[in-house]
Amino acid sequence: LVNPVKALKADPKATSALQNVVSPKHARSSPGYFKDIQTRIRKFIESGQLGPFKNGYWDNPAYKCSPEADLMAVAHYLEALDLQKEFVKLHTIFGGKNPHPNYLVGGVPCAINMDGDMAAGAPLNMERLNFVKSRIDEMVQFNTNVYVPDVIAIASFYKDDLWGGGIGAKSVMDYGAYPTVNYDKSTDQLPGGVILNDNWNEVFPVDPADPEQVQEWVTHSWYKYPDEAKGLHPWDGITEPNYELGSKTKGTR
Repeated sequence: LVNPVKALKADPKATSALQNVVSPKHARSSPGYFKDIQTRIRKFIESGQLGPFKNGYWDNPAYKCSPEADLMAVAHYLEALDLQKEFVKLHTIFGGKNPHPNYLVGGVPCAINMDGDMAAGAPLNMERLNFVKSRIDEMVQFNTNVYVPDVIAIASFYKDDLWGGGIGAKSVMDYGAYPTVNYDKSTDQLPGGVILNDNWNEVFPVDPADPEQVQEWVTHSWYKYPDEAKGLHPWDGITEPNYELGSKTKGTR
């Protein structure tokens, strides 16, 4: 839904104005801030190391966001990655596990000593609990002021796409789910099937085990097949890495 490459065409001043409408309570909204983000994206793209964005269909007209909306969304995505580094610290406080055991059935609660020094046996004190509360407050604030407004803003560009977008929307497959009898696909409450050529009035049956009916291609991935013109059934798939460094990469893998 968001095109990071098109964000390079955005006007930082117009992007700032857009965010002041979409997320008026978010502090990072100056034209200079978005100009810096745009420079960061440009360096990222020019390096040839697009990471998860490599081999994307960035010239596809299905991307309907304005360049300013793209720049705003990418900026917030980068902010979320930075915040994630802080939020993950909560896992270490609760034993370094995710999900942590405090709210799992059969889990063991962490001992609390409000005035303690986090000695063995009592890893939680008032300072640690305040830290947890602060991070949770930040999560709520970011979701309320940034994430949810972004979702609504981006969705407004696609409100006419009743069946989604992208190059695969006309032919889709559903594996099926929620069987009333475990491992018996015939009891799926949401049965699987195939929709072809945008004909949503007819669902064709599919046999997931048939290599003629189900195939995978690796063209847009970090893997390769001996013959990439042919797809393979997942059971016959070949996991051969094909990670290509960008032309301006410094260092090695």
